[in-house]
Amino acid sequence: MSVKPIPLSIETTKEIISCNPATGQELGRVPINSSDDIANALNLARSAQKQWATLSFKDRGLIVMKARQLILAELESIAQLISHESGKPIIEAVSMELSPTLDLMQFFARNTKKILKPEKLDIGLYRLLGRSSRIVYKPLGVIGIISPWNFPWAIPLGEVVMALMAGNSVILKPSELTPLVGLKIEEVFNRAGLPTNVLQVITGNGATGAALVASGVDKIMFTGSVATGKRVAATAAITLTPVVLELGGKDKDSD
Repeated sequence: MSVKPIPLSIETTKEIISCNPATGQELGRVPINSSDDIANALNLARSAQKQWATLSFKDRGLIVMKARQLILAELESIAQLISHESGKPIIEAVSMELSPTLDLMQFFARNTKKILKPEKLDIGLYRLLGRSSRIVYKPLGVIGIISPWNFPWAIPLGEVVMALMAGNSVILKPSELTPLVGLKIEEVFNRAGLPTNVLQVITGNGATGAALVASGVDKIMFTGSVATGKRVAATAAITLTPVVLELGGKDKDSD
């Protein structure tokens, strides 16, 4: 007799019910955000980003390190949430999700200023004409992140930290299979003192992710299947929105 696997989430008309894949127990419910919700989030993110970008790397890093302290203080409960929603063992949640991001947060909080410092370019004989050239790094604006269920904490949190340290605001759409982990990331940063709307989490299904890509964000970070990645790239190409795609693998397709 075959046994039908218990889904990690159940989608209804207006909301997603997150379930423990091992027991079927309901963990929580989140709304399926609409394109109008995303448009509103984008407007708020653009406004918030302007002020956030004026902060120094040191000030941004202080907030990231405060978030890191909160994660350390709540390591066990966050690991349990990751385990309950994704189905991976708690020890794996700690070793493969939490520990790497704690190192990443510390690294970028301390080194982003050095990494993004202006770079002087050698322009050869043109320098004899009194010319000079350099690369100056500036925030892009609003970064849209669409993350997968198999690493629901490590992948989005790392991308969030890098985007924030570079002076951007972020709209994160976690997998519909692990939305509560994504919301936990938002909660941690808000409690750490991140200004309102600099990081927003939208929840929903594949249509929600597609709406985010088409919303007009300034860059898209997507991790998921090749098929969905192609659709992301095709939509982004219409407005020449930069994209970073991590595709493929053996895991279940995730939008």
